[in-house]
Amino acid sequence: MLTVKKVSPLGYLIIAIIVAEVLIFIPSSLKDIAPTTFVAPAEDVDLSIQGFKAVNLGANGQKETIRAKQAELYQKSGFAILKEVDARLFTESDDVIHITGEKGKYNLKNKNLEIFGNIVAVSENLGYQLKTTYLKYQDQEKLLSSTESIYLSGPNPNAPSLIVKGKGFLSSPNDHRISILSETYCKKFDEGADSIEIDSDKADIFLEKNEALFKENVVVTQKDMNIFTDHFKIAFNRKNKGIDQATAFHLVKIVQGDRIATAQKAHFLNREQKIVLKGNPKVKQGADVVEAKVVVFFTAENKILFDEAVGEVYDQKFQGFGEVK
Repeated sequence: MLTVKKVSPLGYLIIAIIVAEVLIFIPSSLKDIAPTTFVAPAEDVDLSIQGFKAVNLGANGQKETIRAKQAELYQKSGFAILKEVDARLFTESDDVIHITGEKGKYNLKNKNLEIFGNIVAVSENLGYQLKTTYLKYQDQEKLLSSTESIYLSGPNPNAPSLIVKGKGFLSSPNDHRISILSETYCKKFDEGADSIEIDSDKADIFLEKNEALFKENVVVTQKDMNIFTDHFKIAFNRKNKGIDQATAFHLVKIVQGDRIATAQKAHFLNREQKIVLKGNPKVKQGADVVEAKVVVFFTAENKILFDEAVGEVYDQKFQGFGEVK
């Protein structure tokens, strides 16, 4: 029911259902997702509404809804200012993304929505929760984005196995991908093994695939071990969200005390507490240097094994190293 507080000659407005073609589009820069000003224009409100509701069609024809406790409509400028926003969006796999926020700005023509203040977005099927202070939804492109800090946790936000923080993100709900644009930090807990922490410039989190790819200036920390690499990919277990495996690639350096190992690729088997180095692996400790076809770190036993190793060992206390042939 609409309660009219003030009506101009243009005041009677019917909100139409707009059917948008579904396109996937990723902006090329942050300029495409920068927030517009929230300040209302200096024109009279055409219509004030209690209980605003707009309905659009989702990827598979589902009825997506945007609700607000209150709304002020500005017909000349073509948008509505919303208070206490509640939106429900659909993905191609019929997951529901439920979003709430303090205020909103809804474009009556292209159906784009901006939300401001204490925003919580929840994947109802997968359980992940994202918090931020600004969110933009582009209806035609089916794209969520933000320029602000974000906090992602789940699949149980009260006891998460995955926590991700960052600055700015792009997300295509249709493939459950969240691309963190800068200042990425991740903590991944594992069942029956040590957790890992990851810092990187960027990251792509694929929630439905249970995968994450961290990119550019990546530093992975586990206990007293630091791994430096260009890319670090982890795969979660679908059942308990533990780390099935992880891979660092495109130049890898592992530092543990005075021991330094380098390789082109490193495979992490977390629950087995084992790291396998391939691609010209080399291990240094003090004056000792060993190269091999394959190097295997046994992190719990502080032991290293070599396959087809060559090198020089000057210190008989070359700790943790297997036999050099």
